[in-house]
Order: sequence, then C-alpha cells, then structure tokens
Amino acid sequence: MKRNSFKKEKWNFVPALIAVCVFIAMAFSSVQFIGKQRGEWEKDIRANLLETLTANKSRLEKSLYSRIYYTKGVAAYVSLHPDLDNDEFQRLSKILIKNDSVISTMALSKDCVIGSVFPEEGHEAAIGLDLMAHPQRKEIVEETIRTHQTFVAGPVELVEGGIAFISYTPIFNKKEKDEPFWGVTDIVIYRDRLFNDAQLKSSFNDFEFALQGEDGKGKEGKVFWGNPEVFKKNPVVTNIDLPTGGWILAAAPKNGWSNYLDQDNLLYYVLIISSLVISILSWLLARSLVKIKNNERELTAIFQSMQNLIFEFNKEGRYQKIAPTNQALLIMPEEKLLGKTVFDIFELELATLFHRSINECLSQNTLITIEYPLTISGNDLWFMARISKRSENTVIFNAYDITEKKRSEESIRKSESRLRELNAMKDKFFSIIAHDLKTPVGNFMNLSTLLKKEYEELDDQSKRNMLELLQQSSSEAFELLDNLLNWALSQQEVIKVERKSYNLYDLCDQSAHFLNPICLGKNINIRNEIDHETIIECDDNLTKTIIRNLISNAIKFSFDGGIIYLKSKNKTIDGQKYILLEVEDQGIGINTDKIGQLFQNDLRTVPGTKNEAGTGLGLILCKEFIEKQSGFIEVTSQPGQGSIFTVGFPI
Repeated sequence: MKRNSFKKEKWNFVPALIAVCVFIAMAFSSVQFIGKQRGEWEKDIRANLLETLTANKSRLEKSLYSRIYYTKGVAAYVSLHPDLDNDEFQRLSKILIKNDSVISTMALSKDCVIGSVFPEEGHEAAIGLDLMAHPQRKEIVEETIRTHQTFVAGPVELVEGGIAFISYTPIFNKKEKDEPFWGVTDIVIYRDRLFNDAQLKSSFNDFEFALQGEDGKGKEGKVFWGNPEVFKKNPVVTNIDLPTGGWILAAAPKNGWSNYLDQDNLLYYVLIISSLVISILSWLLARSLVKIKNNERELTAIFQSMQNLIFEFNKEGRYQKIAPTNQALLIMPEEKLLGKTVFDIFELELATLFHRSINECLSQNTLITIEYPLTISGNDLWFMARISKRSENTVIFNAYDITEKKRSEESIRKSESRLRELNAMKDKFFSIIAHDLKTPVGNFMNLSTLLKKEYEELDDQSKRNMLELLQQSSSEAFELLDNLLNWALSQQEVIKVERKSYNLYDLCDQSAHFLNPICLGKNINIRNEIDHETIIECDDNLTKTIIRNLISNAIKFSFDGGIIYLKSKNKTIDGQKYILLEVEDQGIGINTDKIGQLFQNDLRTVPGTKNEAGTGLGLILCKEFIEKQSGFIEVTSQPGQGSIFTVGFPI
C-alpha cells in the first residue's frame, strides 16, 4: 500500500518537475534572446526609419522639382524669345503656375533687375529691384551664372509674412552666337505649403524629423526645420538632392535611442510570463501526451490549413468532405460537389492541375501550393491553394481568395510600364525643345537676316521664295510649340473636358482658315463639304486641336495643287451613335504596316512632300483628346492614293 502511494506521489511529482525545468530553460532563453535581439531591433528600426525617410525624400523632391521646372520652362522659353514683354510673361506664368497654392510669385529679371512679377497684384514694389545690390542674393545669382544651374536659396522670411524658398534659374540668350547671359527667373515657394504637399511632418509616432542645409549647403548649413537636437541623437539620415547642393533629412527617437529601445522591456516581462504559462501548459501536456499523440497527424493537417475554403480529396480527386467555411466561394452547392471528382466539375486543364497536385502531395508527403483562376457567380477570381497530406489516400485542400493581390500586382505592373513610357516621352520632349524647336526658329532667323541684308540685290521671285520659306519655318515652330504645350498639359492631367454643343462646319472652317497661309505655300485647296447644320457635343478647344492637327497633317503629306476634303456622316457602332468627321487627302498615303504605329508614343515621323518637319505629337494628341471625349480615331490609307482620318464624336 505504501509502495503504491509512493509511486503515485512520484508520478505526480514528475509533471511538476518538467514544468519547473521548462520554466527555467525558457526564462534563461528569454533573457539571452532579449540581450541578443536588442542590437538587431535597433538595426531593424533604423532600416524601417530609413525607408520612411526615403519615401519622404521622394515626395519632397517630387514636390520641389515640379515647381523648379516652372522656372526651367520659363528660362528655356525666354532664351529663345529674349524680347518677350510683360504681358507675354504673365500669360506664360499663368499657364505654368495655374492655381498652385505652394507658389507665392514668379519673377523675371533681365540683367538681374526684376522687370516682371506674377502675380502683379500686391507685388508691384518688387519691380525694379536689383538683385546684385543685395549681398546675399548677389552671391547666389553669381553662383547660378557660373554653374549655369538652378539654385534653391533659403528658407527666408518674406516681407508679406511666411517662410519660403527661392529658386533662381539663369537665362542665356540662345539667339546670339556666344549665348550671353540675359538674366534670371526666380520662383518663391512657400516652405510650409511645400512640406504639407510632400506630407512631411516634424514628428511621427515616437520619432522627430529635421532638415539641415540652409541655401543647399548640406552638412555645412544650418538646421532650418524641425528640432535641431535631432542631429545630436545619432540620427538616420538621407540626402535631399537639389539642382545645386542639397539638404539632409534626419530622424531619431524623441527621447533618444537608449530610452526608445528600453520600451522593449515590456517584451522581456511578456516572455517571462509566457514562460510561466508555457510551463503550466507543459505540466498539462505531460498528462495528455498519449491522447495528443493519437491525434497528432490529423491536427497537423488541420493546423496547416487556412480558414477559407477547406476540402478533403482522395487520390482520385473526389470530394470527401467540405468544411463549412466561406460557402459563397463554392463553385456550386455543397450537396452537388460531394462524391464528384474534379473532372466532373472543372474544365480539363484546371481539373488536371488539381489531380496532379493532389497526387504529388501524397507521393512526396510535402505541402503543395498552387494558384488558379476561377469564375464564381459571374466574377473572375484568383485563388491560392495549400494542399497538405492527411492520410495515405487523402489530402486537405485549403483555398483562399487572392484576387485583390493579383489586381494589385497587375496595377503595379501597368504603373511601372506607364512610368517608363512617360519617362521616355519626357526625354523626347526635352530633345524636341533642344533640337526640333531650334531648327525652324534658326531657319527663320537666318532667312530673315539674309532677306534684310540682300533685299535690294534679290529679284522678286527670290524674295517670294524666301518669304515662303519664312512662312514654312514659322508655321513649323508654331505647330511644334502648340503641340508641345497641349501634350504637356495632357500629361499633367490638368485638362478639364467641358462638352457643349458646337457647329462642326464652323469648327472646321475656323481651323481651315487658320491654316490657309500654309495651304497657299503649296497651292492646296481645302473643301469643307460638311453639312452647315451638323451639331456635335464636344470640348471646343480639344476638338479644334484635333481638327487643326489632322488638316495640318494632310497639308504636310499632300502634293502641290492637291485637294483636302472635310466630310461628315452619321454612323452607329455597337449600338452607340456617332457623328464622323473625315479628313481626306490625295497625298503620298501610308503603308499598311505603318498604320498601327501612328498613334503610339514613340514620336516617330517622316518629312512631308516638301520636307516639312514634324514631331509625331500631333496624332498622339488627336488620339488622347478624342478619347477624353469618349470618341475614337481611325485611319484608312493606300500608298500613293492618299489617306482618310476619321474621328467619331458620340451623340
């Protein structure tokens, strides 16, 4: 009796001993783990903080450079039009800045004396200010002239209140041989509005942020935003790149790294308490070990599965059981699935995938993961399935919906493709400004100079020929500038479509009249055969651009003495009624294999019948502008017989 009592007490003592040992081992491991992981935590926190800084850097540089490009655009324009007046500057500034609340003013300073300010109201006192008379501004202006680069100064306090950065961009007269210095253009950018636009905050969660590098001096500059103490706390930093120089964006815990990491002591206590709880559970586990062993295989398969759609299949792919989870994602009701094989339910390709994966799981005794599309209740969905072995002849098939993930991946792919396309277009855009625009303007300048010097020696026919060349160069320059401006506005997605009722005949007549001087140069006749009562719903500015580009394109590829026809008709396509505008020429035509490339964003073009230049932007604009109005554009053509461009306006 004593021996049995002793054995009973002995076995009662063993689970308790196991529990104590587990507690000691886990408590010791917890202390060691916390000590080892403290350094790793700081690395992880710094890495995450650097990602945050990188995101802030990207947004801040994007927001800042989008404003700096205003001055670069003005500088490029003025370098080719050094004689522009105040009214032209005001119009150009209004087009560029629009209602950008981050911008205070934009100024133009010929010979470093402010001559124009946009907006003028409230800033009249700045007119006549000599930038070189102020020591600090003089130093900055001299630096921009020396480096030919834009310089971001500040932040500085404004007279009217507030703090701002000033971006100076030098202008050099490209119409003169040595491209002498003309002056500068500057733009005043509100600091706080810029940072709000870039979603930049001085503190976030338990971290503080600060910026160093007044006047773009980087480490040598002053801290001009945020708490200067941040730079004394061993911060995580990243460089903000400016056209000249840069800033340093830094971040650190508000109370320093030591205090911040001490917050993890909570994890230490949690681990100790968890060790105690686990030791108790170990004691309970020791008494239930046999029962757990008997159910280990089934529990393992269940715990490997997710709580979405859970099936049990045999090796033939036959439905054995269906868990009552997310019934809405079943391809058909449960009672119709049980007892059926995957070949009875799904198409052959998908059924074969399921059957092969089930048998692969059984033969290799491993977890199999597959992805597959499926249409449920008319919705196209994507699923991921985890297949785990349950027994020698059955598997657990756990499927969950990953449609949103797939859509996100596709969206990211399209965004990356669009960004690459826009970047290529941007490079071409600047190439056009630097080269294609220079050609017609240079031709115009050379011809006009020649005509002026040798006017008395030239006969009337030579003068007419030179005037025709002048007209051609000016037309090419105007068309290029107009298309570049429209393209830039379109890419910024700032064009608002306002559809109203307009007379199609009048729109075409106005556009044809505008292009009449070009027609005279090639003796081309435009015949407007559109019904005078034809009314379309459209945005008149976008539509005039479309019509003007199509007629200009027809003139370019027509022979001397040719005829261009403007026609209209009604047509119904897939139940939608359209009014069609046709621009027909009798020119050189287009090869069939080239038609598909006309509206692509590769900006390729061929010279006209008189070697007229072009950029390829015209047809791209036509396509974008008609699609913004829910219409379409198409072309039919045969080499040597001319082309017909058709634009459809929905009724």
